[in-house]
Amino acid sequence: MNFIKIERGERYPLALNNMEGAKAEFLTVEGNLLLIGMPDLQRSEAQAIRKGKMKAGFIKDGPLILWVFEFPGDLVFDCPFDIRLVSEDRRHLPDVTNREERLLIDIHLVDSATDVVRGLRGITLPPKLSLKFLNAVQEQLTDTRSIAPPLARYHAMDILRLPKLAAVQVCGQN
Repeated sequence: MNFIKIERGERYPLALNNMEGAKAEFLTVEGNLLLIGMPDLQRSEAQAIRKGKMKAGFIKDGPLILWVFEFPGDLVFDCPFDIRLVSEDRRHLPDVTNREERLLIDIHLVDSATDVVRGLRGITLPPKLSLKFLNAVQEQLTDTRSIAPPLARYHAMDILRLPKLAAVQVCGQN
C-alpha cells in the first residue's frame, strides 16, 4: 500500500482539475472521503468547514443517492454517490454488527484555485444515518437505472432547499 502525505497549508497531492463543490468517495478500501474543492476559499468558509457543526443526510430517489452536507454560513454541498462506479476490488461494504456503528468520514478541504489544503477533518455520521446509507447502497447495487434523470431534478432546485429534503442530521455527536 502506498501512503500519501496530506498536510494543511501544503499542495494537495491528487489532481483536482479545478474542482468546485464536493465529491463523495465512500465505501472504498481506502476509507470514506469527502473532498471539498472551493476556489478562492475565504477564511470564514474554511473555519466553518474545519470546526463548525456539520450536518449530513441524503436523498434516495430510485437509483440516486444524493448526499447533502451543510455547514454554518449557508455552506451547502450536494454530491451524488453511485457505488456501482466503485470497482469491486476497491469496494468496502462494512458488516454492521450493532445499531450503534458509525461511518467515519475524512474531509479534505482544498482551495481549488491554488490546490492548497485548507482543512482536514474526521467526523462520524449518526448511527441511524450510517445504517440507512448502507441499506440504500445495497438497493443501489441491484438497480440498473441511470441516476441522471432524478439528479437533474434536484440540480434544478435551489441548493438551500436540499438540507430539508435530505433531513440532514448533526454529525459527530452521540
